[in-house]
Amino acid sequence: MSENSNNYLQSLNKSQREAVENNSGATLVLAGAGSGKTRVLTFKLLHLLAEKVLTPNQILAVTFTNKAASEMKSRVSKMLNFPIDNMWLGTFHSLSLKILRKNYETVGLKKNFIIIDTDDQLKLIKKICEQENIDTKEISAKFFLNSIDHLKNKGVFYNEIKPNKYRRYDEELRKIYKIYQQELIRINCVDFGDLILLCIKLFNINDKVKKYYQNLFHFILVDEYQDINFIQQKWLEHLYKGHRNICRSGSNLEIYL
Repeated sequence: MSENSNNYLQSLNKSQREAVENNSGATLVLAGAGSGKTRVLTFKLLHLLAEKVLTPNQILAVTFTNKAASEMKSRVSKMLNFPIDNMWLGTFHSLSLKILRKNYETVGLKKNFIIIDTDDQLKLIKKICEQENIDTKEISAKFFLNSIDHLKNKGVFYNEIKPNKYRRYDEELRKIYKIYQQELIRINCVDFGDLILLCIKLFNINDKVKKYYQNLFHFILVDEYQDINFIQQKWLEHLYKGHRNICRSGSNLEIYL
């Protein structure tokens, strides 16, 4: 442990220190913007490692940006004076990708699957629309793309979407979503929304894999918890049910876990 890591608790106020030192159950760090919530979460990570409560691979730390993850990792690594590059610290999407890279076959993918970008998504949807005689001047490819992304964030797979007479272009959307998803699998690709959704599918259909990650992650840290969406919440719930230790930071939170 470096000399810098010995004094980190002294820089915290009473409430912050209690949050950092609590090593079991659910902890909520609730405060306004710019008040040091992320700093508390960083020191929480540091504390779990410095006090040898857990090893790096037993902690799951979720941030909303790759930059935040990199800064947290760099700060903790510097204070501990040893690298933590291989720990599970990143965004929901990057962590989901890491899980899928090890379990791709279960969700119908092949090794070295590719993540397609927005431009390629639009090209694929336009191609499908052309094949299905859907005029993209009347219903834009971007409409389908945004609608599919919305459904994925709600945890709705293409084979689960129900007819809805109040939804715009309902019949066309259901058709395009189905073909689009089948085509992604055929060309061994996923889009950004698939990363978390396919993780949920993996956990739902393979209990052995789900229990492996539940047992692996003894503690979960989540930054900016107020910004998570439905599918991200479901992803966390699956992993939380192992050891049931979590620390969340954010503002205006509804407490789910």
